[in-house]
Amino acid sequence: MAEQEEGSKTIKVTMPNRIYQKLKKLSDESGVSMSKLMLLATLKEYKLIDDKDTPN
Repeated sequence: MAEQEEGSKTIKVTMPNRIYQKLKKLSDESGVSMSKLMLLATLKEYKLIDDKDTPN
């Protein structure tokens, strides 16, 4: 069976300002987008990926 390409999804996220500020600082310092940081944190929190599979 051929794999079909999934379409992208857009979501809105609301978070406390203090968390946003910390995430923004981390994003600015690391060069990783805030959306990618949130996605990686979610995947890790809900154990959808293993740490050994996460690229550095």
